[in-house]
This record gives sequence, structure tokens and C-alpha cells, in this order.
Amino acid sequence: KSKAQIIEERKANLPLPEQPPVASDFNSADGSTVNVGSGGVSDTFSKGNDALRGPATGDSAGVGREGLESGIPSDAVARGSKDKAGLKDTTGKDYG
Repeated sequence: KSKAQIIEERKANLPLPEQPPVASDFNSADGSTVNVGSGGVSDTFSKGNDALRGPATGDSAGVGREGLESGIPSDAVARGSKDKAGLKDTTGKDYG
């Protein structure tokens, strides 16, 4: 037997599905048509209009070093902007 004949013989022995599959509609806003099981869509953006939605996140302002040092750290800006108002002086003494 040729390889093609063996393949056709094996294909013929495979069980057929009870219902033919339906193509997913990836352009639909309905998650059930694209096999999405979780993560409902939030109706509004979170406070502060951050990029992430709904209750998973809070505001991004005032977190990390910015929150700890009550302002933008001076070592996080360009060299020419280090002495501007509103920056927290975080650079250590130069022992050079």
C-alpha cells in the first residue's frame, strides 16, 4: 500500500463529530462567540482615565518612588532638568 492509501484508510476510521464546527466570529463584541470564558467588559474606564480598566487597578499617580519622595525624583529626569521646581532632590553627594 502507498502512503496516501494508508492515510486515507486511517482517516476513514476516525469518528466524525456529532455537529460540524462553526467558524468563530472574531469581529463580534460578544465574547461567547469567540470562546472567551472570563473577563467581562467594564462600562467605564477607571478613575484617572488610566489605560487599564475597572476594579483591577487604582490611580497610577503617587506610587513607587514618586509617592515615597512626594514628587518626581531628580535622578529620574534629564540632566538639564534636575534643578527645576517640583523635583525632589534624590541625588547623593558627589565625593568625586
